[in-house]
Amino acid sequence: MNTVSPIILPDALNKGIALQPLSSNSLLVNDHDLSLLLKIIEQDGIQLSPENPSDLPGSIPNHLIAAALDYLYAHHQELNSITLSSELIHRLPDNQLIQTITQDSKALNLRAGLYQNRILWHWANNDHFPAEIWTENEHGVKHPIRQQQPSGVVYERYDYQNDVTISFRTIDPEHDLGLFHQWMNQPRVAEFWEMAQSRSELQEYLTTLLDSGKTWPLIGSFNGKPFGYFEVYWAMEDRIAPYYDCQPWDRGFHLLVGNPEFLGPRFSSSWTKSITHFLYLDDPRTARLVGEPRADNKRLLKLLTPAGWSFVKEFDFPHKRSALVNGYRRSFFQEVRL
Repeated sequence: MNTVSPIILPDALNKGIALQPLSSNSLLVNDHDLSLLLKIIEQDGIQLSPENPSDLPGSIPNHLIAAALDYLYAHHQELNSITLSSELIHRLPDNQLIQTITQDSKALNLRAGLYQNRILWHWANNDHFPAEIWTENEHGVKHPIRQQQPSGVVYERYDYQNDVTISFRTIDPEHDLGLFHQWMNQPRVAEFWEMAQSRSELQEYLTTLLDSGKTWPLIGSFNGKPFGYFEVYWAMEDRIAPYYDCQPWDRGFHLLVGNPEFLGPRFSSSWTKSITHFLYLDDPRTARLVGEPRADNKRLLKLLTPAGWSFVKEFDFPHKRSALVNGYRRSFFQEVRL
């Protein structure tokens, strides 16, 4: 492997994380405070260890090792685990990157464990989960009280497979109104969303969503440039609930890609996996995702498949013939390669 330029990673902690492969078995990862030169040993899988153990600091922050693990999993799609050397694990502040110890005392990070860890990608409410307290809404539907939706960026990840940085942020009804109005009034978008409305109508729509707490409107961006709109909803409070065995923490989303620059398989591969990943990270109680696209929207059904979604059945809403699709936490983290 030739030396390449450093990769600057999205960084919720504002640590300035950079990663640079120096050779096929040498990786430099650093932030504003610390630089680690790591050795990659390919023997019976992969082991990650320090190049010079004597140079290690007394404590190594989790985000640097997590960044190195993410790089290795992205470039070794067949791997389900990576061994961490004893010199590294003894300097980590806790065991959140170690999922199992083997019979021969090797400490393993599991792929499924790393990608359920919020340290690199989830940018809001990292450590707080409300108690499960139930309420009843104005329609007589009983459901858990939902956590308040944060503003700003909520997820950001460098996608090695597609060489893009993807992010999601909560929509701002004033700042984003022009863009939202433009997208909703595109003929190809209006065909499915049926919301080719005025700016004032759309602003009121967004404000109502944000106030309701049951639907979370997000803007998706590639490399900082907005590409699409996502509405994340709790299924129990949504119209889909009566049509399947809905559980309290099931979630779904509606979407549109408004910027035609970001149509195509490279970008769809990134956003389908990333929005799915975000929804599982956002609340670990979410074990299933649901969707109800129009039954004739075969393209969307095809796009969702690599992100672990599958077709369940067709059914009739009052206003359309729909396809019920499901994604499951367990299969996503075991099978989907980010």
